[in-house]
Amino acid sequence: MKILILFSHLWHGGSAGGAETHATQLMQELSRRGHQIVLVTCSGKDEVEGMPAGVAAKYELPFHGLNPFDQIKVYRKLAEIVQKHSIEMIHAHHRTAGIFAECIFRGRHVPYVISMHDTWRRAPLKRLHGKFFRRLIAVSAYIKREMEKQYRFSPERIRVIHNGVDPAPFEKASREEAAQFRKKNGIEDEVVLSLIARVTRAKGHYTLVEALRLVPRELKLKCLIVGEGKEKQKLQQIVSDYGLDEKVRFTGFEANIPAVLQATDIMLLPSCQEPFGLALVEAMLSRTAVIASDSGAIPEIITHEQDGLLFRASDAAALARAIQRLVADKGLRQRLGEEGYRTAHRRFLLTRMVDDIEDYYSEIVFAATGARHHGAIATGDY
Repeated sequence: MKILILFSHLWHGGSAGGAETHATQLMQELSRRGHQIVLVTCSGKDEVEGMPAGVAAKYELPFHGLNPFDQIKVYRKLAEIVQKHSIEMIHAHHRTAGIFAECIFRGRHVPYVISMHDTWRRAPLKRLHGKFFRRLIAVSAYIKREMEKQYRFSPERIRVIHNGVDPAPFEKASREEAAQFRKKNGIEDEVVLSLIARVTRAKGHYTLVEALRLVPRELKLKCLIVGEGKEKQKLQQIVSDYGLDEKVRFTGFEANIPAVLQATDIMLLPSCQEPFGLALVEAMLSRTAVIASDSGAIPEIITHEQDGLLFRASDAAALARAIQRLVADKGLRQRLGEEGYRTAHRRFLLTRMVDDIEDYYSEIVFAATGARHHGAIATGDY
């Protein structure tokens, strides 16, 4: 099948968050299975050049211009790309991409599906979306529920397909690189905690710092804040004000996440709002014990006390108790790590995700072909 991946955000080479990671791995696996992949991303000064693996052709278009005449030009260029490559299916990522995919469908009759990586909280005129878009993929049941409630999507239009991860990089992570990472960050025999995420309020960094303030200072641990973000400087100041500089280290951006997880004893995800939690699955595939909030979709991944520990979102005291417990109990860390690994392999592998997406593509194309034959192409009946 000839598939156009329509990504209406800036493309950072597959390294900027869960949506890019998802799209990158999806394109590689679809290509490996014999599909022809065309990628269209948003142009901009931070756009990363180069052809992602598995992509036959890549284009950049200014999706977020405010001039409606410019948007008409973008649509026409996109239509040219669809025609040039004889595209049979459009897989849009993010809301703006979905709008253009709907326009292409109305003009060119090419079916599409939209992957929702979050709940589109800032979208205006929410209830109109439920009447406008046709088929969607929610990466969690949490997103599906929110979209049905806020946007009035009918349940049958949204298919839940959990994100999947390629296990190979995490299972084959280099112990030598992990040791070098620990040495670089001044780690000796401490238990290593890592929060790997953009430094934002939504990811729960402030809850973590408040929890570390409550943990006994004599506990031998080192907490790594891995990533960059707009809240980093403010968070660093709070860490310093609390006298936690010896316990907390800001590593900045790290490209080699498998090595970071190999060097980590406990992975933390204290999110206030979490639409999925791809980092959790990566940690589980690394056999790393996890502590996470019960926010959003996280309980769809982690079962408390079985393959990880959950605490109430934004409850710093509860997080502090979980940290104390897991730092002190190596046997529990090992058991949760092994159970997490089994859960990830059973439910969250990339191959399973792509199997489900391929099946949905086929279902959508078949339904759209039938709708076209019966004159229902503009009504949403596919």
